[in-house]
Amino acid sequence: MSSPVPLRAFLLLCALLCAALANARPSGSKPFIPESEYRERRANLCMMLDSMSAALFRGAEPKLRNGDVNYPYRQESNYLYLTGVNTPSGLLIVAPGGVTVQQMTGIVVHVGEKGKKDSLAGNEIFVGAERLREALNAVAGRVQTLYVSAPDLRFVNDWLNDKPMFIDREARREFEKAHPGLKTRTVGGLMGKLREVKSARELEMIRHAIALTGEGIKQALKECRPGGWEYQLQAAFESAVRRGGADGVSFPSIIGSGPNSLIPHYDDNNRQMQKGDVVVMDVGAECGGYAADVTRTIPVSGSFTREQRKVYDVVRSAHDEVIKLIKPGVARLALEARARQVITDAGYARFISHGVSHQVGLDVHDAGASDTLKAGMVITVEPGVYIPVAEESLPLPFRGVGIRVEDDVLVTPTGAEVLSASIPIDPSTIEKLMK
Repeated sequence: MSSPVPLRAFLLLCALLCAALANARPSGSKPFIPESEYRERRANLCMMLDSMSAALFRGAEPKLRNGDVNYPYRQESNYLYLTGVNTPSGLLIVAPGGVTVQQMTGIVVHVGEKGKKDSLAGNEIFVGAERLREALNAVAGRVQTLYVSAPDLRFVNDWLNDKPMFIDREARREFEKAHPGLKTRTVGGLMGKLREVKSARELEMIRHAIALTGEGIKQALKECRPGGWEYQLQAAFESAVRRGGADGVSFPSIIGSGPNSLIPHYDDNNRQMQKGDVVVMDVGAECGGYAADVTRTIPVSGSFTREQRKVYDVVRSAHDEVIKLIKPGVARLALEARARQVITDAGYARFISHGVSHQVGLDVHDAGASDTLKAGMVITVEPGVYIPVAEESLPLPFRGVGIRVEDDVLVTPTGAEVLSASIPIDPSTIEKLMK
């Protein structure tokens, strides 16, 4: 059963008007997402729900590192996408049929949002954190389906009793038991549809993160030399992106030299680099919650060996061929198949160890719902070849070499735009910069 058309139409009209009236960004300042766009996103989610369903989002809690020290705070991505709020422990309820809390009725409820306690703005209610249980019971008592996105509801291992605990499943089961007739579902499918195509403002954020990533990689190139340490390249990259204004990194920096270049998600970064090594640098800045994800492979000595260059050229060819395929309507499996075909034809099929693409956005492996490319998606193209140290089918100079290149690519209405194209990828250019 759908919610009344006039209510939906009014909400969407309000969102569009607010977006049209958003102030222009001051010249020279960082890109940002205006409040009008967050309201539009909530309106779009509301349009996907019916009057007997609601969606519930919980802001991330601080995470304990050790003792009384927390890890740096990072907001839950769905909550951040819909609110722009970067403080812990908030609650967002989107209910097209309306919710009444403290004698106020609205279709969007924010619980515990800083600076907006106990107020009503249009169709949105803002109440203090002490109203959390009241808000939850209010929505659970009037809907049949509740979509839930909560970052602390996940799998944990009860090591003391040696059994896995699926907290998400148990929590939803307990909530349904307390509210007969209510069914809970995960909100991932709905949010994947909303988040997979990026707005103009989101693309500004991603472009900014990529630009800072490029500056960081260039600084790391200057630090790379035999006898240096992987963590020195990490420090050069991360200090450069922080100086540029990034929030930090979008994932732990991967700086793998020599045999570590064979490990796709290696992030210990504690090996001393040797003459003749290559280094795989898989890194990304994060700006306003939006990620970059770029990989470059560089020679520690400043020049690739003949064998390293041969493998690099194969990987680069696969990269370029995949980008040629990108356009709306192309199946993602076609990208995988093309990369594998190029690498297989060159005789390196055994040395492929991961896929060639994923989406990028608020998460470095971003939410999505479609297996077919759409204009406005941002994806990676990241083929790789990893030849083990003990591989006896190839001459010794080929062994222990991992090569990966990765760019962030925007799917345009007619093809593709490589957003990270300004970051050196041509091996000859990389060698010149290192010299």
